[in-house]
Amino acid sequence: MNKKEIKYLFLITIIFVAACIETDIYLPAFSDMMHYFSTSEEAIQSLLTLNFIGICVSGPLYGPISDAYGRKKPLMVALGLFLLGSIITVFAQTFEQMLFGRVLQGLGSGGSFTLGTAIIFDAFQKEKAVRALNQLNSIIPFIMAGAPMLGGYLNSSFGFRSNFLAIAFFVLVSVIVCLFSFEETRPKEIRAPLQAKKILADFKKAFTCLAFWQLTMIVSLIFAGYLAFLSATAVLFVVEFGISKEIFPYFQAALLFGWVAANVCMNRAVVKWGTKFVKTMGSTLLLISSIWLTCACLLTPSNAYLLTAAMVLYTLGANWICGLYFPECMEILPDIKGTTASLITSARLLITAVVVTITADYFYNGTIYPLAIGIIGIVISMLATIVLYERKAGKQIQDSATETVFVH
Repeated sequence: MNKKEIKYLFLITIIFVAACIETDIYLPAFSDMMHYFSTSEEAIQSLLTLNFIGICVSGPLYGPISDAYGRKKPLMVALGLFLLGSIITVFAQTFEQMLFGRVLQGLGSGGSFTLGTAIIFDAFQKEKAVRALNQLNSIIPFIMAGAPMLGGYLNSSFGFRSNFLAIAFFVLVSVIVCLFSFEETRPKEIRAPLQAKKILADFKKAFTCLAFWQLTMIVSLIFAGYLAFLSATAVLFVVEFGISKEIFPYFQAALLFGWVAANVCMNRAVVKWGTKFVKTMGSTLLLISSIWLTCACLLTPSNAYLLTAAMVLYTLGANWICGLYFPECMEILPDIKGTTASLITSARLLITAVVVTITADYFYNGTIYPLAIGIIGIVISMLATIVLYERKAGKQIQDSATETVFVH
């Protein structure tokens, strides 16, 4: 990796940091925020849900705009909205003001995810882009693993507002770094004018690509199951199971360290056993995690340690699945990466918002059962989608080989 590529890897990491921690750092403060704003367990979950909706609304816009005008200007707009929303959450006096700030954070965070992903595939060639993603997957989880622990410490020592002040600080750092260090990665000669006809054609191309949506669903469902568990247990473990606010962040950190462990092993596993084997192992771990979760719910439904252990297995499998299927998804339609990146981001967060709303809000009843049913359903749906995708992909490879033999 040359100096320019190292620079972009650092830049993308900075872009992702604030966007990644904003969903984790304040979760340990949920119970305190409920008391401060005099709101219910169900209502407090909307801080996460509305944030995801903000990301979903903005995501489809950043891609086509950045394909037409370059990545930097839309990125600075996104980070500006992110910073404004973060400032509002720091000083919010009512729950409605806090919700408004979270929506603005989502509108900005959506740009960070979408444009950061597009920049990776601008700055790196296909093989190097995959390696860059794997390196990011080695760096970001350490930051995410520290987020809930940092959030728990800040909440206990300085109150819940300190969590949002930390988010604002990281966003401000991102703004400064991108403003002075980011060099445009999308050359003017390949930019297409921002025309409604072109945008609709690009979206039609993506929406009608079955393989793209199969992979998007796989990645999105994995993320939804993970975030639903983090969100619901932030209230369930503390309020219902009696886990202290100081200890709870370690449950979150365990999941993130599971992700890191899988990521460290993935590249070596691919080299030693091949992509197909690693995909199979990831799917197997997800299946085992759902069986474990089922047994834990039936035998000890209030045991936070066994429930979390099941989800650690989930994260191990999820990392291998996401690490291999996400790059495939981005390369299916390589000429409209901005559009596909925005659709993946929006779909992932929209599905997550729906799952979190259903499992942690609408059907929440103070037990693990709604959440467990949701996660088990996600695993079953995801594995079925993987089987359908791989069968079609294998048939296409076989047909291609047959054509090659015929031509020769």
